[in-house]
Amino acid sequence: MGCGEALPVVPDWARWFNEELNRRGAIKPLIGLGCSPVLVSGTKKLFLKWIRRALRQKRIEVPSCNGPVRWNLAHSFFRINRNNLEEESRQEISDETSAMRAVEAPLCESS
Repeated sequence: MGCGEALPVVPDWARWFNEELNRRGAIKPLIGLGCSPVLVSGTKKLFLKWIRRALRQKRIEVPSCNGPVRWNLAHSFFRINRNNLEEESRQEISDETSAMRAVEAPLCESS
């Protein structure tokens, strides 16, 4: 087993973990230049709980052999549910537009 963010993890769990992050809304995209950064929200305790459940449900398994762990992740490892992202972006733009109108309104009334 390797250790990533102080959690016991193995590369075979990457797909499952990414699915869990998306399903639970614990991953958000950030703006980056030349990269695709993300913000992962959660605690070590929460992630260990997810791992424990998945192990019990046989969705993931502990490797049968010991040894070094090599991580070879694709650039698109953290896939984000684009439908949720687009909806959040529309809502943020709507909120910002409403806020700008609210700020502009008193200026127009006072002149």
